Amino acid sequence: MEKLSNCPKLKKYHFEDDGYPDEMIINMEWGAFGDDGCIDFTRSPYDAAVDEASVNPYKQLFEKMISGMYMGELVRLILEQLAKEKLIFDGDSRAISQPNAFPTKYVSEIEGEQDSATPHQKTMQILQDIGIEKPSIADCNNVAYVCSLVSRRAAHLCAAGIATVLTRMQRPYVTVGIDGSVYRFHPKFARILDEKIDQLLAPNLEYQLMLSEDGSGRGAALVAAVAVRVRSESKTTA
Repeated sequence: MEKLSNCPKLKKYHFEDDGYPDEMIINMEWGAFGDDGCIDFTRSPYDAAVDEASVNPYKQLFEKMISGMYMGELVRLILEQLAKEKLIFDGDSRAISQPNAFPTKYVSEIEGEQDSATPHQKTMQILQDIGIEKPSIADCNNVAYVCSLVSRRAAHLCAAGIATVLTRMQRPYVTVGIDGSVYRFHPKFARILDEKIDQLLAPNLEYQLMLSEDGSGRGAALVAAVAVRVRSESKTTA
């Protein structure tokens, strides 16, 4: 929700005296944040490689750094580079040389077992499944570390975006609806996201993260419901 008075492009329409609230719902499409180059300083060579291989190069750059659609590929590219530098897998990168050979679900599964009594069992099985012969404990530790870094970076970027919007809104309490496979299925993402928002947000601003499993459909229904309510209230007061 944003005040119309804060939207320079709308001032020419003179909404001040139309009887409606001085607010509107804005679809920010934050996945496209950075398409103008403003976040290039945060992007790595792996981000650039994911972008160039995508169906929409140079578009949706922020999304490609945080989305479950790309997280596994980011991990794969890093692992491939480490293998080529002979730091993992005895220098054999063939099993992870093909695009999308390391889906994002593996990131979640590997992250999920790190606090268990057997922190290498699932990781070793995954590496064997994708064709890594006899992965070592060191390999498992390194893969888990890469998964952790990529996951944490995505959560921190999301937190920065959410905290910035909440800071601009300056409302004492806001419910943030979140959808997406990473938030729903990654065992640590929600906690990391919440912790980072707390670090970035002023103490006087409170929020709640809420899972919205059908974000687009329910969002459209919400917009329709708000429009009907505003119209009804306008007629009542007329």
